[in-house]
Amino acid sequence: MPARRSPRRLAELVGQLAVQCDEFATRWARHPVRTCTSGVKRLHHPLVGAMDLSFENLVIPGTSGQRLIAYTAEPGSPSEAALRLLGSAAASENSTAENVSATARP
Repeated sequence: MPARRSPRRLAELVGQLAVQCDEFATRWARHPVRTCTSGVKRLHHPLVGAMDLSFENLVIPGTSGQRLIAYTAEPGSPSEAALRLLGSAAASENSTAENVSATARP
């Protein structure tokens, strides 16, 4: 079972790093440590490579903090082409698995 994270230990670690490393202190000070509700993320997938995807992080009311995160690619961009290729590969993989399952039944 994984160890539980301790907010106190994390704060101690951040404090140590900030004191020992000026670069860390500068980066930590300007990093928004909160839930980002929208933005762009660069994701790397082994099949299609890098994709720059816009995201929206939406809180689902009445669900004790559950969120829905939607990713989209800019129309006509290389990221959209990569995302379409990834979707096609997943659909093809699912279709192949269904065919194998259907032929394995007596």
